Amino acid sequence: MMEWMVVELSLEEQLGIETQSRLVLNCPDSKEVAKLCAMLIKQNAHQSKLLLQAVQYIAALECGALAIPWWKRVFGHH
Repeated sequence: MMEWMVVELSLEEQLGIETQSRLVLNCPDSKEVAKLCAMLIKQNAHQSKLLLQAVQYIAALECGALAIPWWKRVFGHH
């Protein structure tokens, strides 16, 4: 498994997210909440695409590195 892909939030991060979530849930202005929701949908789509591209790029690099014989990786291509 690729451990670098496992997301672990610190307690401080978890509490910060919970605080922000509760602020939105308790916001009396539904138009502001709707604007925020629309903005977050767009931001999530952008970040999802960026993350997918980054993971694909890393996978391509790893596959390329594995195609090179070990002695060339260790001692260079000379």
